[in-house]
Amino acid sequence: MEPHRLTIPDDADYRQLVRIADAVGLQVAADGTVSKKPLKPKRTREELLLIIAKGADVSNIPDPLAWQREQRAGRDLPFEQ
Repeated sequence: MEPHRLTIPDDADYRQLVRIADAVGLQVAADGTVSKKPLKPKRTREELLLIIAKGADVSNIPDPLAWQREQRAGRDLPFEQ
């Protein structure tokens, strides 16, 4: 599906169109982009760095290196001969 851009000179008509779009499950971004998927709020750099710093729980993987090799089977890894 291709995006469409509308020019609506009247603010009241624009607000009505946004209400209609919301009623049928479309999302209108601040720049006027319309999407069928709900818009996700942008995360700040700090929030993203906290997620990275938190890491992942790998306690359920007994041998992480073996798991990683299994996941990457079929791909050449630089440290494997």
